[in-house]
Amino acid sequence: MGPTPGFSSSSSSSSKAPPTFVSQKASVAPASVDTDHVELRDMIASAPPAALALKDDIMKLAMHGDDAGIRALLESGTVSADFKDGEGLTALHWAAINNRYSTVRLLLDEGADPNAHGGDNNATPAMWAAQRGHYYIVNLLLSSGADMAIVDDSGYNLLHLATFDGNVLLLVLLLHQGIPVDSRDPQGHSSLMWAAYKGFPGCVDLFLRWGADVRAVDDQGFTALHWALVRGNYECICKLLEYGVDRFLPNKEGKTPAMVAGELKSEKAWWDALKECGFDRNGHPLHKPNTLFGVHVQDRDMAFKRFFFLWPALQVFAVVQCFVYMTWLLAILSAIAVAGGMHWLATKALQWGPPGMKSIHRTPYLAGIFASSAFWVGIRWAWAILPNTFWAAPFSNLFFFAFFGSCLYFHAICMIYDPGFVPKPTGLNEQKEVIEGLISLWKYDERNFCVSCMLRMPLRSKHCKRCNRCVARHDHHCPWVFNCVGIANHRQFFLYILTLEIGIFILVRLALLYIQLLPAIEPAPTCAFLAEPICQPLWQDPFTVYISIWGVLQATWVTMLLSVQLLQIAKAQTTYESMTSSKHGYAHRHGNDAKITTALATAISTGSTSAAGAGIDPANRGPDPAAHHHHDSGWWAKTRKLLGLDVFWKTAQAGGRGRREKNPFSVGVVGNFKDFWRGAGPAWRPPLEGGLGAESTLGGNAINWAGIYETHDLPKKQRMTAGGYERVAGEEV
Repeated sequence: MGPTPGFSSSSSSSSKAPPTFVSQKASVAPASVDTDHVELRDMIASAPPAALALKDDIMKLAMHGDDAGIRALLESGTVSADFKDGEGLTALHWAAINNRYSTVRLLLDEGADPNAHGGDNNATPAMWAAQRGHYYIVNLLLSSGADMAIVDDSGYNLLHLATFDGNVLLLVLLLHQGIPVDSRDPQGHSSLMWAAYKGFPGCVDLFLRWGADVRAVDDQGFTALHWALVRGNYECICKLLEYGVDRFLPNKEGKTPAMVAGELKSEKAWWDALKECGFDRNGHPLHKPNTLFGVHVQDRDMAFKRFFFLWPALQVFAVVQCFVYMTWLLAILSAIAVAGGMHWLATKALQWGPPGMKSIHRTPYLAGIFASSAFWVGIRWAWAILPNTFWAAPFSNLFFFAFFGSCLYFHAICMIYDPGFVPKPTGLNEQKEVIEGLISLWKYDERNFCVSCMLRMPLRSKHCKRCNRCVARHDHHCPWVFNCVGIANHRQFFLYILTLEIGIFILVRLALLYIQLLPAIEPAPTCAFLAEPICQPLWQDPFTVYISIWGVLQATWVTMLLSVQLLQIAKAQTTYESMTSSKHGYAHRHGNDAKITTALATAISTGSTSAAGAGIDPANRGPDPAAHHHHDSGWWAKTRKLLGLDVFWKTAQAGGRGRREKNPFSVGVVGNFKDFWRGAGPAWRPPLEGGLGAESTLGGNAINWAGIYETHDLPKKQRMTAGGYERVAGEEV
């Protein structure tokens, strides 16, 4: 009997626990079958094949992928390709479960039945392969006539078995083959319910995006939400709530999701998910629809973003006023209290935000801090500094106006325009063609295929979780512009920080000149801890002085950011490439690149592919949703990241390594700068025409980064001879 979820503590911690890893790649199984594997124990034979000499045992030969031995045995006429043992198992079963690609193909060519049933659970070879996440094997069997509609003796089909392992790429493959997403097992469990029970948020998200019925119930009246609460996975619960699952529906025993959460001690995940999705602990909406702070608005999400963008303007003004009207010590204490209090109010406003925007750094708050600082600096320059210093320094004022205006313009451009999103396939047929093409190249893996966007990831691209799109030649996601920086807006981002840096230094000169020109106060004021030359302007025009100081303080992080950008442009390297310290980009290698997998080796032996074209990595199984991931998320880590200190340090550390390794995208410092500025459209704005945002040059040759997938697609002069850049998985920067 196959695994059946339950609410008792024994069922959730017994042999029916989820696998250790969520496989994202077809990995190579060991020669012997692991009989303790969670989902396979009911599928494998109760006894191993008969103890024969290896050369005479087709089952063992299939396990080991000995194609030559199998050919010799078949040619001798001793056995046939569809030979079955006493339990109905075939050599195809053992080759499939051990990921012996060429052996599976050999047996199929020799007449093996892809729909042969065997073992205690009467499963097919495709089911065995699906249970281990070997999607290359599954695809080969399906293309050779394996029936997706077949179920084993437990009533599980291929989609159910693939869900047990949590292999998102295999699920994508099966769904594009046409298997019904809401197919049920004998107890009425859908794959969505199984994914929720197992605690696989990626699978839950995929099924919901594919149209799975979020309100479906099984024979006991449980919804996917009930099953998600068994495992207590926060992300699964959030995703189900986001898609409108019934929060109050009782099962046949009268137990609501809240009652289930209480019984299984998963209340915290349940309450946190409810809060994230805008509900109180009882499951009722915290606020009326289309209201923000109790006021009706037409578009709450847009009003929410505008509030967080504009709120810092009041915050900066209030903090500066503390210094204007109070003594130093009292001003410092008051400013801290005011800034902290207004920040606390902003965090309380997060409850009105949509799911995924319940933290400050995911809102336009930081972009608003810059905009509000620039606003008040501009106001004081126009009302105080300009009238008093124009005749003494006309050109400095004109230059400040030009650079200040340009800075605001480029900041707005970076916020509003497309950073270079990679176009998505327009339909299921295009998605299927992409998948089939990657499988034929042995590159259907998380480094080459984006499950969220359903597209082949171009060279140097990255999927941004905050933007929920793949960005061509992704540099980084910048909270100060509330957008990604990619190929389409990278030049404008550089101009933004360049004009900001120059504007700050001009502001310093004008502010000092303004202070010198202020009329003296008689009698001279006194300030604790400050000399008279500094004390005088603080009495004469404190707001202008303090807001100028605040503006000048921004030169710290701006200088570091500008230095990093200049260095990276000179090296033809992006911020993500520098931060991850990967070999010239998004390699994500794991220390065993030189090891060719068994599946690849058997493929090479039959001439189906080449080592250069394969993308199989036995260690690269993807994230484990049940595991605890340690992130450096303290206040200092966040501050370091926001100010760009981590990027600055990583870039400095990578300097020596970058000089030692050859960069396939570098054509020299001068050439790299030329390529950087030769984007599509003028440098003062991203291209307005669709599809041109990813166009640039490499060595003077035109290139579209949204359509480059391999280094051999680059201009001939820049082809790489070994190693190579890869694309990135969905990690945030």
